[in-house]
Amino acid sequence: MRVTQRAIQAMGDEMRVVRNGFFVGVCACALIGATPALAQADKVLNFNLPAQSLTDALRAIARQSGLEFSAPADPLRGKTSKPLKGHFLPAEAAKRLLKGTGLIAEVVEGALIVRAVEASASARTAGNGDDIIVTGSRIQSGETSSSTIRLSADSIQLAGQADLGEALRALPQNFGSGQNPGVLRGVTSRGGINATSGSSPNLRGLGGDATLTLLNGHRLSYGSTVQAVDIDAIPLAAINRIDVVPDGASAIYGSDAVGGVINVILKRDYDGASLSARLGSATSGGDFQQQYSLVAGKKWQRGGILAAVSHDYNSAIYSDQRAYTKYMPVNNTLYPKIIQTNAVLSGQQSISDSAEFVIDATYSHRKSFQTMGLVSGYVYENRPRTTSYSISPSVNIAIAPEWRFNLMGTYGQSDTKFDQIGLYNSTQTSHIRGCYCNKLANVETFTSGKIFGLLSNPVDLVFGAGYRYNHLTSVRYSATRADSRGSAESYYGFSELSLPFVEPGQGSNLIYRLSANAAVRYERYPGIGAVAVPKFGFLYGISPSIDVKGTWGKSFKVPSLNELRSATYAQLYPAATFGGQRFPTGSTLLIASGGNPDLKPEKATSWSASLVFHPEFISNLDIHATYFNVKYKDRVVQPLAGTAVYQALSNAAYAQYVTYSPSEELINQTVSDADLYYNYASADGLNNVIAILNNSYMNAARQKIDGIDLTVDYKISTGDASSLLLNANGAWLWSKQKLSSTSAYVDMAGIIFNPPRFKARASIGWTDGSLTSMFYVNHVSRLEDTRSTTIAKVASQTTFDTSIRYRFPEQSGVLTQASLLFNIQNLLNRRPPYAAPTSNSLDYVSYDSTNFSPIGRFISLTVSKDW
Repeated sequence: MRVTQRAIQAMGDEMRVVRNGFFVGVCACALIGATPALAQADKVLNFNLPAQSLTDALRAIARQSGLEFSAPADPLRGKTSKPLKGHFLPAEAAKRLLKGTGLIAEVVEGALIVRAVEASASARTAGNGDDIIVTGSRIQSGETSSSTIRLSADSIQLAGQADLGEALRALPQNFGSGQNPGVLRGVTSRGGINATSGSSPNLRGLGGDATLTLLNGHRLSYGSTVQAVDIDAIPLAAINRIDVVPDGASAIYGSDAVGGVINVILKRDYDGASLSARLGSATSGGDFQQQYSLVAGKKWQRGGILAAVSHDYNSAIYSDQRAYTKYMPVNNTLYPKIIQTNAVLSGQQSISDSAEFVIDATYSHRKSFQTMGLVSGYVYENRPRTTSYSISPSVNIAIAPEWRFNLMGTYGQSDTKFDQIGLYNSTQTSHIRGCYCNKLANVETFTSGKIFGLLSNPVDLVFGAGYRYNHLTSVRYSATRADSRGSAESYYGFSELSLPFVEPGQGSNLIYRLSANAAVRYERYPGIGAVAVPKFGFLYGISPSIDVKGTWGKSFKVPSLNELRSATYAQLYPAATFGGQRFPTGSTLLIASGGNPDLKPEKATSWSASLVFHPEFISNLDIHATYFNVKYKDRVVQPLAGTAVYQALSNAAYAQYVTYSPSEELINQTVSDADLYYNYASADGLNNVIAILNNSYMNAARQKIDGIDLTVDYKISTGDASSLLLNANGAWLWSKQKLSSTSAYVDMAGIIFNPPRFKARASIGWTDGSLTSMFYVNHVSRLEDTRSTTIAKVASQTTFDTSIRYRFPEQSGVLTQASLLFNIQNLLNRRPPYAAPTSNSLDYVSYDSTNFSPIGRFISLTVSKDW
């Protein structure tokens, strides 16, 4: 049977060669553009407008957005606009141009309406309700020097993606390891297997704890025992877009932003309601999904409110439902059963002519179920329940012309109550219950404004300070002490400066525009250390069609509370279990592991260079190429993680962590220093210790990461109301790591359970406003399986998705503003490429669960109605 499978595998490899050739052809076409948001009022569009009459600029925004235009003539007469370039909602684009004019813009019933600000509502122009959120900077007046990838809510829904985690896992710059559903045993990459059935972003594969996730610029509580945020706790129905900045940003936001920043932006100024229902299922069995969501908002003269709720359900996928895992014992879950309810409440209210109060609140409750069956006959069931919430109030005050004061805070909590049951022949043998309980409290204030006279153009300045508190309790209710318990405090100050040397229209033939920015941040962690990090950037517009951008900066990540405060262990085992067969019978190995309170922050230096091409002679084309480089040091690692520990006494690479022939004093000291001691050897095993393995967390690893991102957006008008939509996003990655200063660098990118060397997603589609059809191509390059002395190849995978959506026209009765969306993911039902089970055990899956999904072909239908 195994020979037959390999023969089939060989045939599959030949077919993949043909298919990948087709993929290259598709990408060659698609890499002249990428899918912009559709020409609708609630879609993000790519604007590239020159300096011109303000009336003409506003009219151009309306025309590109497919909107009617209405504005008072007198207030606009004689006014000129600054150039506008970037991705914005139509109303956001208009607000940028109208800033400081005393006028505001809004979209009402298919028209862009410009009107004067009423005196009673003047605070809203200074408050957060009309703020333009720029991820990667606290300065709102311009674009950042770092590349930014923007995913609109509409593009996520059109792709048939049910939640934010699914959308980010499809992003080439993101890696699906760690805290993501479907990640199973055997994984050796940072973050381990999923404990909550939630989703955490993992940019560049540096770990979910090295990617900072924000909600409207606010931090959220960590989840589980890892220093990562569960992004699936935010309902898709409530969001406007997701901004992804895959560049170090600790100088702006602080710890964790080594790989980059994910900022989830909620809908603002939403007036109306929308109800949707989604049904879907994997055609090979399992993963039957139901999703129901409702979002409603109301605007009034001095504020507005938004409320959204969603309820999601999917059934599990079991190993006997897939031909390639039927060899496994029964009762093995490939993808967990999940039942989840999420809610968001967001509002803003003017409290005076110069101040506004804003609040964002979230709530999520998730139950999941998964089982693990072993060849020995044991079955382990895991039934975690995660409840999380956050509340983020803020006050924004206009303290002077062009100056604002902001005071904001966040309190959040995420509790995962785990419930693990062990069974043998249907008889319960163990029952472990406990909690991964996280808390966050954050208070921050900053002042922002413009300085005139320093340069010919106003200089933007931001400075502020804050306090943050995180607490973790990881406890088994039956244990005598917590596995991890502790807290970390942070006191910080920051500043950011933007210097616009040359703006469009002021330069020469070789300088269309030129600006620079700088940021610095100082954070002090009592008992851990202090860190100061800078970041510098520039934007050079060679012409209206070509921009060159660059960044250089330092970032850091504080060790997680689990790494700092977890219990310490001394465990005694037979030496032969860990490769010590050369020692006399009865020899033992003493392993010291657990937390290390002496850990210091991880540090990184990164730089990037980008070339942006948005030709004036080709409308709606935007090509963005970025080279990035990260040098990451003092990474916290457990030297021998996962199955590597079984080679502790046989692999010379691990000799630096082993103390051979330890003294009796050292043996006794190791046992006495541990919080918990376990003897898995003979009663007199301590008398036969031949070595001590130090497997505690330590600042040991260094990592080098570099690569290229290529994204292209293009929309081609094919008629009065129709457009051809093209998209491509590709990421090439090279990553190496060494465990200590004396060891050699080893490849990580392109190795099993790590990010691939190349990952891409491309699409082509057509829309006329009411009917939209899309076709997607996804590609993951091949990997190497280095878990044994013979390196095996894990084949690449190319899959195809398709969507078609129909919006009913106006005056369709009850169907007015209703739509139907039909989606198929993995159209050809491609299975994950084969990889030998870990340790050749039938208890493990035969594929890389971090890069490939067991779902297969998935078909869904979504019905929605707006009011």
